[in-house]
Amino acid sequence: SQTSTPTPTPLDQVSAIIGKKIICTLDDGRTLEGRLECLDRLSNIILRQVRETRIVTDPSIYGHWHEHGNSSNTSNTSNSSSGEKKEVVIERRLSQALIPGNHLVKVQLVHEVRV
Repeated sequence: SQTSTPTPTPLDQVSAIIGKKIICTLDDGRTLEGRLECLDRLSNIILRQVRETRIVTDPSIYGHWHEHGNSSNTSNTSNSSSGEKKEVVIERRLSQALIPGNHLVKVQLVHEVRV
């Protein structure tokens, strides 16, 4: 007689990734990468050790981040004569973040290689 492995429930599947690194993409284009701390029944997520990343074309609205070197420039070179906007990547670190489930577009599990 063979014993079958029970199919994991959704709760089992979520429990298996608590503490794992995930990337959440929000409906405003931001991404948040961090360790999954909690997920509730409304799909609200709490992350810890978070890195928030956003790409903006007008960094002046995030002036204090940009001025203190918490951002890095991306491709799109600025050319004032052609009217092209320069894209700036702005990052910030947070100890924790609550992500409302209704703003989630995508959640990815990060494959971490152990050495």
